[in-house]
Amino acid sequence: MDAEELAAGIVSLAAWAQEHTPVREPVLRGRVRDHLGVDPAGLEVVTEELSHYDHVNFQVALDALAEETGERPELLGLALDHGFRVSLSELAKSGGLGMSDEPGPAEFVQVDVGDRVISCLRWGLLLVRHEGGPLVVLLAPDEHGEPGLVLQAMAPERVTAEQWLVHLRALMRRHNVYRGKVVSFGGAHPFRPAPLSVRTLPAVAREQIVLPEEALERIERHTAGLAQHRDRLRAAGRHVKRGLLLHGPPGTGKTLTVMYLAGLMPDRTVVLLAGEALGAVSPACRLARSLEPAMVVLEDVDLIARNRVHFQTTPFLFELLNAMDGLDEDADLIFVLTTNRPEDLEPALASRPGRVDLAVELPLPDAGARRRLFDLYGRGLELDVEDWEPVVAATDGTSPAFIRELYRRATLAAAEAGEERVTGARLRAAVGELKDRSGRLTASLLGAASPAQAGAGPAPTVVVE
Repeated sequence: MDAEELAAGIVSLAAWAQEHTPVREPVLRGRVRDHLGVDPAGLEVVTEELSHYDHVNFQVALDALAEETGERPELLGLALDHGFRVSLSELAKSGGLGMSDEPGPAEFVQVDVGDRVISCLRWGLLLVRHEGGPLVVLLAPDEHGEPGLVLQAMAPERVTAEQWLVHLRALMRRHNVYRGKVVSFGGAHPFRPAPLSVRTLPAVAREQIVLPEEALERIERHTAGLAQHRDRLRAAGRHVKRGLLLHGPPGTGKTLTVMYLAGLMPDRTVVLLAGEALGAVSPACRLARSLEPAMVVLEDVDLIARNRVHFQTTPFLFELLNAMDGLDEDADLIFVLTTNRPEDLEPALASRPGRVDLAVELPLPDAGARRRLFDLYGRGLELDVEDWEPVVAATDGTSPAFIRELYRRATLAAAEAGEERVTGARLRAAVGELKDRSGRLTASLLGAASPAQAGAGPAPTVVVE
């Protein structure tokens, strides 16, 4: 045999060996095939996307399902090379590209939901049984690098996978960890969802809200009062979705009123948006709709909802208008908007019933209200004030926030002088410090009126229905 014949023989032998050598089935694919009882290569895959905020609810629902059935699914980890993603169909055909065919460690992430920290599966393969039928579930990061997750299910009969996903979604709604809590969106990013966190608001009693009684009663009636009679209103064909606009100078108690309303309706989910997070209007409204009864609070809403005639329009204004219009009228949702500049607001938002049904001005307090504020904020201090009238008169045209800061400065001055009590003289001196030329900006930020405004007296409460 010459060299050419030998080479041809070797090539032929190699081809024959490659064709007839048994191919070892990847371990993971074998585990899937054994669990399903059929070759998974030809089975259909049902895919569902999970939002960033629903990740923890998926884990809670999975735990609830295990408790419900008394059987926890077997969990297999996936050992992937860096940068690779895998789908259930790839795994069923070839065991998955860029991954070991042996199970690896499952990946978990800790999620703080306020009252506890939940360890949530981030990446893994679940061998599940639903009503006696086997199915395989893959949880993996979004293949496009988005922050959400992708949930895929496969079963010998596709309906089994579909039914399992429907049941899981029901459990996610029933056990939603955010229901009844106060959640706050962080700053929105053009390519990333705004982070969500659970907050604890301080308890605010009614006596801490120093407003004209008529104004506070209208606010209570439009929020908690309407919620109390929502079933009767729905039965009569009346909508229960409503909008409330709180406006007034800085420091007059808009945020404090929101905190009071949150405590007044403790079973209601509260979704807070402020600052850069106002760009997360759409996801906030979707979250609130899924957790109703809920209250969506947009602080300083003029940042995104200024009058289109005079100011450049932001896309978030249209998102807000669409979100408020797109919700069912029987949804028990309250939109609370706050602003220091109501004159700048887009009329299509602030002056249209069905979006904002009630607008209440929170005015600078009159003398009687300021005296109440001195009593309220002076609790816990050693006070030595023989005559409150000059102190109250000196604070004409100032806000509750101004009076709170006044106490802080007077207390600090007394401590620096070695005095145990805060006197009327200290309080009047603190008023002068806050109102003098060097402190005018501070006074303005604390809601103090200009001298001309102060001379005109406190603004009346305006209620628009």
